[in-house]
Amino acid sequence: MIWLLAGVGQTQVPVADNPEAWKGLTQDQVKKVKAGEIVILDKNLSSSDEAKRFIQTAMIFNQPIDAVWTLLSQTEKQEQYLRSLFDSPIIETHPTWNLSDFYVKVAFIDLKYRVRHDFESEKYYFHWNLDPSHENDLKHLEGYWRFYKIDQSHTLARYGTIVVVSELIPKSIMEEMTRRDLPESMQSVKKYVESGGTYAKPGYVK
Repeated sequence: MIWLLAGVGQTQVPVADNPEAWKGLTQDQVKKVKAGEIVILDKNLSSSDEAKRFIQTAMIFNQPIDAVWTLLSQTEKQEQYLRSLFDSPIIETHPTWNLSDFYVKVAFIDLKYRVRHDFESEKYYFHWNLDPSHENDLKHLEGYWRFYKIDQSHTLARYGTIVVVSELIPKSIMEEMTRRDLPESMQSVKKYVESGGTYAKPGYVK
């Protein structure tokens, strides 16, 4: 992997010049991302395990990579900008991971579940999954954010997610529901990041 040395005594920063940063994107999709669009990737069943399993998106934030990392690694702030999430308190905090409870309303259904976030700050990468020791209303959940420095004020972001509410819901339907909701969610994330963390969804009160 190609790295850019951020400075003496500091961490190395993954850069967008690395082909790995654009992996899985077609040339047309790369153009769209560079033009400011949020691109949802098609699943590639002949590619890597990650590309097979996750529904993925790519976008560029008009913020430095360290600002993006700081804003999105504050997992408790998600309730501020994601429409269906109405509470996201941190239950435990550790140097490289935390546990957070999520309270979500989907249609007329309230769901609650506990998530472990693992932070690899030296790679500008964090990922999450359900806490198996907790009684969760979801059957399965995984996800990640990866960030790549473009320049001093732009960051390429790669996001992936898997959500399974119930084994009673076919996988194809669950994926279609996720793809349907992703554009709005990612637009909200983008507004939050590019506002420097001041954006809040309509009606939000803390």
